[in-house]
Amino acid sequence: MREFAPLPARRRYLAKHEASRDGTVVAALAIGGALLLAMVAAAAYAIRALPAGARVPLNAGVPEYSVWLPKPAGLAAWLGIGVAAFAAFAALTAGGLAANWAQSLRVVLLPGVMLVVLAAEAGAVIVARRTAAEQPAAAEQPAAEASTAESPAAEAPAAPAASENG
Repeated sequence: MREFAPLPARRRYLAKHEASRDGTVVAALAIGGALLLAMVAAAAYAIRALPAGARVPLNAGVPEYSVWLPKPAGLAAWLGIGVAAFAAFAALTAGGLAANWAQSLRVVLLPGVMLVVLAAEAGAVIVARRTAAEQPAAAEQPAAEASTAESPAAEAPAAPAASENG
């Protein structure tokens, strides 16, 4: 009958497979958390910078298929996406499912995903700000054209000079 593995072999096994306590994984979790806080800061900036009636795009990569949400709902959706991505990839990075993965993948996965989500949120805020800045100018232009079209001088043609002489 065979006994359990000797203690040094068990320690080597735990050292290899329990890497979630490793400092690099903890650093990856800290960097991912910092990027999540940057998403909160971007949303706080957008709350102040965007006008009240602004709409924020929520897209899946193709601008033609964007869903334009009101400012509060759009910013909340981006923060929800960030929190969900952080929770899912932090659990994956620190959990036992990824214990056999390469250490480098476990270290860069969470910060990489959070960086992409932060860039997408920042892009949405930039597009929303540009769209909100263009809307008042577009609204003033038709109003100016309508006011010139309504003036009596513009509508009534001048009488020909030849008819008065004759």
